[in-house]
Amino acid sequence: MRRPDDNAEDARIADNLRRTIELTEFGLALRQSVVQQDTLIGNMAQVMREIRRAKEQAWQQSPS
Repeated sequence: MRRPDDNAEDARIADNLRRTIELTEFGLALRQSVVQQDTLIGNMAQVMREIRRAKEQAWQQSPS
């Protein structure tokens, strides 16, 4: 036989589980954002290296 307190406990557990899932989703979204930002920064650094390399090559190939 279930006690009335069991319903309150079940509701509390369900609420905690919902909050846990919500926090997990927020954490994963934040992590995804950080990874995307790192990728963009890495891509930007790669572009800057390629520009620098192209400038150096142009400088070396230009007539003095």
